Amino acid sequence: MYTHHKFDHAFSPGVETQVSYMVCALPRSGSSLLCELLCNTEHAGAPAEFFDRETMERFQRAWGVDSFDAYVAALLAKKTSPNGVFGFKVHWEQFADTLVELDVLALFPNLRFVHIDRTDRVRQAVSFARALQTNQWASDHPVRNDRPMFDRAQIDDCLRRIRRGEEMWGRFFEQNRISPLRVVYEDLVARPQPTLLGVLRHLGVTGSPHLASPPPTLKKQADALSEEWVRRYRSSGDDPA
Repeated sequence: MYTHHKFDHAFSPGVETQVSYMVCALPRSGSSLLCELLCNTEHAGAPAEFFDRETMERFQRAWGVDSFDAYVAALLAKKTSPNGVFGFKVHWEQFADTLVELDVLALFPNLRFVHIDRTDRVRQAVSFARALQTNQWASDHPVRNDRPMFDRAQIDDCLRRIRRGEEMWGRFFEQNRISPLRVVYEDLVARPQPTLLGVLRHLGVTGSPHLASPPPTLKKQADALSEEWVRRYRSSGDDPA
């Protein structure tokens, strides 16, 4: 079950947050897979896009909180796992919209950073464009449009957004002297458990017999159509990746 997106998924109250972490991501970078694996260990909080504007509003209504500070307090209270770990995921555009003006190092206790990116940006842009057309951002989401169409201009735009987001994350890390743990999508897919254990070590979570995560429920969405779009894009102009 894609548990970290469930509104009713909350840990027992009363646990003080000892370690926080932020998964710094871009669309179609593998961040949902990473967050599901982390959540399913039950030792790494329940990381999700808590600072997406629409998600924030929905949680605030559900929890009866009417200020940003109260929302963060509720998040820490409800989404910190029993070992004291709280995590969240944020795409650059969400970060720029809700958090960039804040001191996140002061806002979240003992904050650590995980930066997930993807080596093959053309495939990332193709996946991004297809998700925009279908509205299927995860394998368990309903499909709005089951006949997506190849659109080079849209893929170009997605590629620009990916490049811009990576540039801005890099600038943020440099300006704040942050050395995040880098997770590469292709490594995560090929070696999920070793990659997961590396992230947990970065968070200081070690020594539990339950650290191995069960297989994710999310399925790979790329298929023959995705590969066709990649081939068409690369054959119709200079490969910018």
